[in-house]
Amino acid sequence: MVKLHLKRLASPKTWPIPKKTLTFIARPFPGPHKLEHQIPISVFLRDLIGVVHTQKEVKYVLHNKDCLIDGDVCHDNKRPVGLFDVVSLPKAKSFYRLTVTSKNKLAPVAISEKEAKTKISKIVGKTSLKKGKVQLNLSDGRNILVDEAKAYAIGDSLLLELPGQKIADHFPFTKDAPVFLIGGRHVGAVAQLQDIDNTHVTVKVGEDSFKTKRSYAVVIGKNKPIITVE
Repeated sequence: MVKLHLKRLASPKTWPIPKKTLTFIARPFPGPHKLEHQIPISVFLRDLIGVVHTQKEVKYVLHNKDCLIDGDVCHDNKRPVGLFDVVSLPKAKSFYRLTVTSKNKLAPVAISEKEAKTKISKIVGKTSLKKGKVQLNLSDGRNILVDEAKAYAIGDSLLLELPGQKIADHFPFTKDAPVFLIGGRHVGAVAQLQDIDNTHVTVKVGEDSFKTKRSYAVVIGKNKPIITVE
């Protein structure tokens, strides 16, 4: 059974919110991301970017269709915003991508209006369907049918056009690719892939090389990052 409430003291450590000012905080509806990697839009607007101060103001913004998540109008104040999701406030000409910092805290990064029309999604699975079709399962809950299934591998990233899900580019999970680390001791770092094995990868940040879990690395470009993450 899904819980409908969440105490601030029990909220994920990744949420950059004060724990003892009030008792409760909004719990996001279930989404494709883990709870520590998503946050309700009401908390995003109020606590992360400070464009509103109360839940009443949040509902006013949403009622007037002034807030978009990945290009779609957001209506519910508990809709989750997950890692790499794009939040747009067209009237204010403000656009943000949700990332994670080196202190393992969710944080909004201001981006341009042009960049807000695309997002990165990681391929986390492939499903064979009838008539030889293959479906790519992405980290943000999207599923995309493709014809050339062999061209895509689990761990690769796709650059998607918003609000649709047309594939604008494909970034293979290969050596020398730039990656963003979403977990581990070096969370929030932009690194370069050096070596890949079954469950771990070796990456380089500056002059330092180290191993981390393969699941922590998200490819964000080919030769250099093509999205703003910090």
